Amino acid sequence: MKHATASAAAVILGVALLGAAPSGAAATFLEAWAKVPSYTANIKAHVVKGSETQDRTYHYAFLKPHFAKIDITDGPGRGGGAVWKGGDTVTGHRGFPAFIKLSKSLHDPEAVDLRGHSMDQASFENVAEAIKAAPSVTNGEETVNGTAYDTVTYPYKDDAGATKRTVFLSHTTHLPVRRVTYEGDKVVGTEEFTDVNTAANLKETDF
Repeated sequence: MKHATASAAAVILGVALLGAAPSGAAATFLEAWAKVPSYTANIKAHVVKGSETQDRTYHYAFLKPHFAKIDITDGPGRGGGAVWKGGDTVTGHRGFPAFIKLSKSLHDPEAVDLRGHSMDQASFENVAEAIKAAPSVTNGEETVNGTAYDTVTYPYKDDAGATKRTVFLSHTTHLPVRRVTYEGDKVVGTEEFTDVNTAANLKETDF
């Protein structure tokens, strides 16, 4: 009886129990994402590590299961970019001309952001995999600048001390519009996803 009561309380609070399938907003996102073969988006990222900050804007393209292309359109490294086709390496370029290619580790200091996040982590696929692998997921709702969003929060760790992430989902598309990374209660990273195009019809030759 005590176990049943605890389970009921968890459902009321919107918390997925250990080992349970995602529900609520998390499940709705996974269902929506399963129907998207590829997409492009712009990402405005603000990252904090100790006393350092990094502000960048990216153009991002992703094709399931593991093709990604990222171009830095503003901020440090502007004009640079990289392509990932799965595995542990990326092909990148520094500034212009873009035809000068460099092969790097996916986690090379030149291929990651200030907190060490690699380009594959910028994808909605990364969000989906994190939710499916999380020991617990909390569904909620939050209003930002007058617009209501569903939220999904789950544990997250990086080498710089992050503890959790919250993803804000559109009520229309059920796809991410914002992701916030925390160290405890401190925000150490925000990513704003705009101009999301799920009809991009990308092919492997685009990467």
